[in-house]
Amino acid sequence: MSKREKELSPGEWQARFDAACAIVARKYCDMFEFWRDCRYKPCRSVKRCSGDQGYCLQSRSASVPYDIGVAAQIRMLAELPPNADRFAQSAHRQAHSSFCLHDPKNQKRRPRAEAKPQAKPQAKT
Repeated sequence: MSKREKELSPGEWQARFDAACAIVARKYCDMFEFWRDCRYKPCRSVKRCSGDQGYCLQSRSASVPYDIGVAAQIRMLAELPPNADRFAQSAHRQAHSSFCLHDPKNQKRRPRAEAKPQAKPQAKT
């Protein structure tokens, strides 16, 4: 482990791992050609995943046959660069069905318990 990796905070570690997982998830979406029947028009026009790869992979990974999924995982391991960091290595070794990609920024609504109460301005009398 390099000195730089020792100095990372837990949030930075998670951010790097999430970025590596997003790259690998997009590769899996391209391998399975999910863009062919995607509702997001830019994916169909560029003939590759260009939308939310986490949602795409989670919603469609059950439709991938087992043997094709195993072949994709073997191909993903073969595409692992020899000088990849530990985050990319870990992400490349995961199966397509084991990714849990969620971006809190993309969530439409939050539970009420997490919502911050807004202070009401008091009227001057």
